[in-house]
Amino acid sequence: MSNPMISARRSLSALVGLPVLLVALVAVGAPAQQPNERVTVVVGAPGEHKVALGLPKPIGGAGAATEFYDVLRRDLELSGFVTLLDPAAQVEPVGTGIRPGQFRFEDWAVLGTPALAKTLLQSRDGGQLYAEVWTYDVNGRNRLGARSFSAGGEDARMMAHKVASEIILRLTGKPGPFNTRFAVAGNFTGNKEIYTVDFDGYRLTPVTRTGSINIQPAWSPDAKKIAYTGYAAGNPDLYVADLSGGKITRLSARAGINTGAAWHPGRGVIALTLSMGGESDVFTIDANTGRQLARITDTNGIDVSPAWSPDGSQLAFVSERSGSPQIYVSSADGSNARRVTFHGNYNQDPAWHPDGDKLAFVGREGNFDIFVVNTDGTGLTRLTQGKGDNEDPSWSPDGNYVAFSSNRTGATHIWMSTLDGKHQAQLTRGKGGYTNPDWSPTLPW
Repeated sequence: MSNPMISARRSLSALVGLPVLLVALVAVGAPAQQPNERVTVVVGAPGEHKVALGLPKPIGGAGAATEFYDVLRRDLELSGFVTLLDPAAQVEPVGTGIRPGQFRFEDWAVLGTPALAKTLLQSRDGGQLYAEVWTYDVNGRNRLGARSFSAGGEDARMMAHKVASEIILRLTGKPGPFNTRFAVAGNFTGNKEIYTVDFDGYRLTPVTRTGSINIQPAWSPDAKKIAYTGYAAGNPDLYVADLSGGKITRLSARAGINTGAAWHPGRGVIALTLSMGGESDVFTIDANTGRQLARITDTNGIDVSPAWSPDGSQLAFVSERSGSPQIYVSSADGSNARRVTFHGNYNQDPAWHPDGDKLAFVGREGNFDIFVVNTDGTGLTRLTQGKGDNEDPSWSPDGNYVAFSSNRTGATHIWMSTLDGKHQAQLTRGKGGYTNPDWSPTLPW
């Protein structure tokens, strides 16, 4: 008998030739649980290579099936991991079953589709939605995984996000970014207010309603709070909004600016820019009381926009100490500062990759564009070029994507790029006005 690990590896890798080998443990939900089964799937980074995926419409007859299917398809397309087969091209009859033995792998192999995801969506008693998703390696005739979900009858969108995440997990070994949100500054009411919005641009939710200017939101590591700079009192002060109770606290109201909050990943500390002495420098304050803890920078020229490394041992920031705005990295206390950007004469807004080895930042060469550089100053990559202004980079929790604001369509929206820049997608819709996106940590479903 053939080894399912070897056959799955050969069948998918032969068709798509992807470079990174990942082993995924099949975790089956309610359907046919087989916890000891293992399969091997070969995939690369999103945007680098895409796997052709068959995704027939869900069976089960739920009234929310159209919305569910539309959201599911968009999530998967946004991921950059797959290319979806046109449903009109499928060979098997509509409504064919989703479990092993209920359909023919040959009907998908003939289309050159190495991966297949089949879904069921039902409305059950009590107004609940029930979904199943089964993911397959077509040429290896192997099941990669199966899982079931339940949710309220109005939660078809959330159900689709869960199913999309499960499919990406089975194909790549890691779930998709669909259970995340953005904190943004949005100009939707004539004033800049702070909002949160789902990964795919839906469920816009106000955090502030001050009728003034509010900018630069930053998620706390536990995703329970958002710090931002607001002008409600007439000065750029630092506020913290508690998302669970709605309470907003003015944390730093020192003379001059109180901007660019960055939460320490493991301690109750915020780094920010203050200008109490005239010039802007980086300081740290207690995240609960606002008490000043330390002055991090003290050089000629401004120092702004701090960003903590993922382990909290280093800070990236922008400094003019060399004559123009450039990105520097120092120890957490400001010592051992070194310059890491040397291309161009205007670089700002550093953002650490979750692995701690790269920084995304904004460089100005006519327009503003997004770049990525290794923290030792090597390996510069340009993600955007010739497509309007692109600013405010923020990494996804898995490190596969950089989100940013862009006015390339005329209105300012949140966009997302893979690390090679080859797959870029607009996330928010409508009239625009989205700026300063900050990507949340992974949220509980």
